[in-house]
Amino acid sequence: MESQSNFEAFNSLNNSLSWSVKEALEYGAESLRKSGIMRPVLESEILLSFVLKTTRVALHCHFDERIDSFWLESFKRLIKRRSLYEPIEYLTECVGFFGEELYISHGALIPRPETEILVQKALDLILSKDCKRIAEIGVGSGAISVLLAHLLQNTKREFHASDISPEALFNAYVNKVKFKANNLTLHHSSYLDFNQSLKIPFDLLLSNPPYIQKGEILPPSLKYEPQRALFGGKRGDEILLHIIQLSFESKIPFLVCEMGYNQRESVESYLQTLPHKKLEFYQDLAGLERGFLIEF
Repeated sequence: MESQSNFEAFNSLNNSLSWSVKEALEYGAESLRKSGIMRPVLESEILLSFVLKTTRVALHCHFDERIDSFWLESFKRLIKRRSLYEPIEYLTECVGFFGEELYISHGALIPRPETEILVQKALDLILSKDCKRIAEIGVGSGAISVLLAHLLQNTKREFHASDISPEALFNAYVNKVKFKANNLTLHHSSYLDFNQSLKIPFDLLLSNPPYIQKGEILPPSLKYEPQRALFGGKRGDEILLHIIQLSFESKIPFLVCEMGYNQRESVESYLQTLPHKKLEFYQDLAGLERGFLIEF
């Protein structure tokens, strides 16, 4: 409701330093445009509505209202940070994913649209093969395990997810609480080390591991994201291949994993050394090969 938002800050009509909503939006859009941001008008609206705790629609209904200098300065700081290519998801602590809004902050990789395909593949597999115990390596923000656990919370399925990063686990915990995913257990652990004592016979392993080759030139915005969640080693496929080996050695029947667009040959070559029943690759929205499903 507007009465509970920072629209009440618009009453500083006598403040010569204040701007109208329209002026602030124009300033933000022009600043972002000069920095090469692709959607300057939209992102200016997103950041101002975030600062004022209101909606983009409400902004357009209050074009001539004045903004208190405190909120205006907050908005300007966000515009400056975005102009330096800091991801807008970190600035607003929110990311849209699989039809939901997840909490996100520095320390966790921002979920990408292509990972939604992994979630759907996993969901279909869980239901068709009646997988009861599911594990994830590298939970990050929780985009995969939290949402799957949320969608399947009334089906007596058990989820376990690990990460070596406390910051990432904090993100996952916040999202776990938000979506009431009580059937998900989070572990501060490398790979499946947490299961050495639990000895859970998992039916399915999921992962969106680091798979970028060390030294690859990346867009400026990626410098703000956790580097160990991006780079998979000298070749880029080292962690990916280790997860395949781990799934095989742990006798987990199914593995669904994301990969780099150019790593199919590496996966196929590695699997020549491991007995398996099926290997399927899937494409992302751009038509690039982005992941695979293995049945051992």
